[in-house]
Amino acid sequence: MTHIITSAKVNYLMLIDNNFQYPAMLKVTGKHCVIIGGGAVAARKLQTLLDAGARVTVVAPEFCTEVQSLAARCTLVTDSYKPQYLEGAFVVIAATSSFAVNREISAAAPCLVNNITEPELSNFTVPSSISEGSITIALATGGMPAFTRLLKTQLAQFITPELADFNDFLREQRDVVKAITPDSKAHTAFWRSVLNKALLNQVMAGETAKAKEKVLDAANSFRSQSQDSPR
Repeated sequence: MTHIITSAKVNYLMLIDNNFQYPAMLKVTGKHCVIIGGGAVAARKLQTLLDAGARVTVVAPEFCTEVQSLAARCTLVTDSYKPQYLEGAFVVIAATSSFAVNREISAAAPCLVNNITEPELSNFTVPSSISEGSITIALATGGMPAFTRLLKTQLAQFITPELADFNDFLREQRDVVKAITPDSKAHTAFWRSVLNKALLNQVMAGETAKAKEKVLDAANSFRSQSQDSPR
């Protein structure tokens, strides 16, 4: 028997087979986040959330040394999982060693939940990341952790303290440019003309001071042009 698959059905099948996930950066500063589990994975999740400024509660019958070392920065609750611990949470991490318990948490969480044993039961995942200063690059390969580690190793060579310093400088100059004119289109055009591959290569080559000087010169020229333009 011949089966005919309509275009709409093909599109639907492509959709459900697609590993693409919508990338986003969460602001968790001051937010109540809950980790259920006290092992090594929970410790890594805890460290990341604390670094992002979250208020974290960790619930587990016992805690590994790494979690205990962070006790002064979070709330540790020595107990097994109970649904009440999810109340008011912004993010929940199901990080126990039990598939069944993590499934229960995933089903009950009224918020963002990450299941470490069965990621498909999560409504968000935490990608691998590289951070240097104010620069963060997130990596996801759709379930190929070995390749993710390889990519991370390669990319880490380019995200240097010098590059982070240059980014901080650019953020300062962004405010300077905004003060010159309220025209957002002019801001966009300015940065697109200034930030190019040649400038980036200069920073990567260790000539950050020269790169900064080019940006400053461009900002001064932008100021002069704005002052001379008819109002």
